[in-house]
Amino acid sequence: VTSDVEKADAPTIAERDTLSKRESGVTSTSPMRLRMESFIKSKQEEIVRELEQLDGTRFTIDKWDRPNGGGGITCVLQDGKVFEKAGVNTSIVYGSLPRPAIAKMRVNHKALDPDVESLEFFAAGLSMVLHPHNPMAPTVHLNYRYFETANADGTPNAWWFGGGTDLTPSYLFDEDAIHFHRTIKDACDAHDKGYFPRFKKWCDEYFNVKHRHETRGVGGIFFDDL
Repeated sequence: VTSDVEKADAPTIAERDTLSKRESGVTSTSPMRLRMESFIKSKQEEIVRELEQLDGTRFTIDKWDRPNGGGGITCVLQDGKVFEKAGVNTSIVYGSLPRPAIAKMRVNHKALDPDVESLEFFAAGLSMVLHPHNPMAPTVHLNYRYFETANADGTPNAWWFGGGTDLTPSYLFDEDAIHFHRTIKDACDAHDKGYFPRFKKWCDEYFNVKHRHETRGVGGIFFDDL
């Protein structure tokens, strides 16, 4: 039985991860949370690089840290040649979930252990919002995230992926919608042919504007607890 003193003295997962990254870096055998952090940061760099090349304007980059572990990188392009505003952000969050929060999250995430008083958690996400100047070009949103709770020894208690992306044109052009959905379908099909139809339907339902009897834009994909 672990005493309260031993629990208090045990390193947090944030402290474990900081030490692991300093000693070994991030490899294919690192915990998924560290591989996800590395992955979304590399994708952020790739997206920012491509958008800067398209627009001809540089992003303003702001790096920030959280006191209890984690931090993020905020990249914003304002009043560019193509984009009125573009944001590409990553965030890494470490924290602790109290029992009421665990009970609330279990409604949608059954893998969580309901019999503990608190759980350390890790969350990593990549988000993007692109607003072009030209109303003939569509706005696009995306947010992909990974969430993990940890046991006292730092091993995963429960984990899942979630997120999605959707396209919101001001003026609808069929070729834009076809290209957007085909590109997402190709990415989904590479992993599971059942993903795209399931995630597309989920997106249409999730972004349904009930009082207007319509969906937001032309949809995309949405998934959670994966």
